[in-house]
Amino acid sequence: MVDGGCPPAHNAPPCPDKPLSARLTVTKPGATTTLATATSDADGRFRIPLEPGRYTLRPANLTGSPVPAAAPVDVDVQPQRFTTITVSFDSGVR
Repeated sequence: MVDGGCPPAHNAPPCPDKPLSARLTVTKPGATTTLATATSDADGRFRIPLEPGRYTLRPANLTGSPVPAAAPVDVDVQPQRFTTITVSFDSGVR
């Protein structure tokens, strides 16, 4: 998801977050070796099959520009379960 990217206006309601297609790279925490990659769809959804364990998800936008940007997300994958996460991108609009 990426924040609405609306500049602040006096008494204006906040802009809603929107889905974002992004590239996602999976590593072990503190490592740089890529274990898996995926691209989320237009609705921002993705699925990456992983063994149980702790991973770091490194998101990147598909345009190659500095924004929108997102910080890495640490994820704990449990056995026999899906792990749901939301990756929040910052649009850079203030």
